[in-house]
Amino acid sequence: MEFVPSGKELSHFPFLKKAQDPIRSRFASLGKLLGTPKGEILVSEAVTRIREAVTPKKTRVPEVLASPEDEIAAYALARIIVSCINDKQLIDRLTRYEAERAYYFLVNEEEWNSSYVQGDGEYSRLWGAIADELNIRIAQDRMPVPDYVELVAPLHDDRYRLVNRHVVQGFVTVNKNERYELLRERIRVLLRRDLPHRVPKDICEQLAPHAADIKKVYQEQMLRQFGRVEESAFPPCMQALITALSAGTNLTHAGRFSLTAFLHNIGMDTTGIAELYARS
Repeated sequence: MEFVPSGKELSHFPFLKKAQDPIRSRFASLGKLLGTPKGEILVSEAVTRIREAVTPKKTRVPEVLASPEDEIAAYALARIIVSCINDKQLIDRLTRYEAERAYYFLVNEEEWNSSYVQGDGEYSRLWGAIADELNIRIAQDRMPVPDYVELVAPLHDDRYRLVNRHVVQGFVTVNKNERYELLRERIRVLLRRDLPHRVPKDICEQLAPHAADIKKVYQEQMLRQFGRVEESAFPPCMQALITALSAGTNLTHAGRFSLTAFLHNIGMDTTGIAELYARS
């Protein structure tokens, strides 16, 4: 018989297909929803979720206080808001946060899930349902080599390199902790692949005040975490481009693109980048 996750289980893993079905009617007219008191509450919860994503020290508890429907809606709204902002680093922070959150709830499932039922081996039915939906084939602590190689490609830990693994008859051996870690990585990759959404302009305009607050918090967080941007610490090639720009040299398109991309990736905001180009 097919395993059907409860509302509580879906609220802990709101990216699952079954979690999205209950909120589709809510989002059918998102513009109207945002203008209601309930919409403001959901947006506030979504903003809190994004703030948590950009905070280095996470605070997670096994229980989720909001209703399952509100929790899932806040998850969806958070993805819409970061899509409106369309900042690569912020999107990466949110998707990593969601993957880590799912990992936490899976590892600690026996603490919060009164419906916990052990399924295949040491793993619950819920873990199996999530792995099936994400197309992760692991049985008896073994995983097909092609699946394993695809899954670990973004990981840089040497222990995941195939040359360091135990491979027998086309299967890679993985332990219990690694199963959870590989599932977390698959969640992160899939959630990142789907962003940014194509959000209607009028929706982004309604969410603009919240987006502005998030950008401000994120920039402040980046400043606390990495300090002020110091040009003297830039790579020589970037320093040369800035020197040329300050001297009034007309940089090539490739030069402007490289410099802008570099400054954006180290956390400089649009205003700071514009001021730099104003030297020219």
